[in-house]
Amino acid sequence: MRFLSTLSALACAAALATPALAHNVWLEPDAGGGYVVQFGGHEGVLETFRPEKLKSVQAFDQRGRSIPVKIEPREGGVRVRPERQAAMLAVHFDNGYFSRAGDGPMVEKPMNENPGATSGVHAVKYHKTLIAWGAFARQPLGQPFEIVPLAHQTPHAGQPLRVQALLDGKPAEGIRLSLGEKGAPVTTAADGTATVTPVAGINQLLAIRRAPVAGDARTTSLSYEYLLAFPVHE
Repeated sequence: MRFLSTLSALACAAALATPALAHNVWLEPDAGGGYVVQFGGHEGVLETFRPEKLKSVQAFDQRGRSIPVKIEPREGGVRVRPERQAAMLAVHFDNGYFSRAGDGPMVEKPMNENPGATSGVHAVKYHKTLIAWGAFARQPLGQPFEIVPLAHQTPHAGQPLRVQALLDGKPAEGIRLSLGEKGAPVTTAADGTATVTPVAGINQLLAIRRAPVAGDARTTSLSYEYLLAFPVHE
């Protein structure tokens, strides 16, 4: 519980100190042993969301075993609570379809429901929070887009950390990564790996993938965004 209190304090400090959490989804622990689903973060601004956009929350213990999670819709969002102490949590969040006509404003409708629409995006978010490090941290969960740390022990601030980006379970080259929205970007190599240098406290590693979509009346592009949160020693 002491660790969770520390994690909560660090997470709140990170949210206040970091102006960048580009439109992602992540979890922040609360005093009741649960986690509040946060969405938004661009320039530090949080946004409310409809609970049905949260597609799944998974929790795992230090042996990688699944833990049941209770999902509690609340005004403007969702709170989740694992049945017992979790070492890792993962989230799938579908923000839906957005489209625009020419240079007009982006509206939350697929192209086929927005007369005159010329472009659109399907925005999907994935997230993973490591509460405690262990061998399980290196094992992919099977998320369609996923960032996996290639370490099993808590990293130290200032020391390189290798991670791997996976797309449909395969190494993904050319994925842009950054620690926070304003961190120096790096790009994954042919084997999907990249190296970042974390700082002390709770780190938030962001990954972005944009891809054109053909043959779908609802959209012209698919946007994947990922946020991997993990604690780092001083």
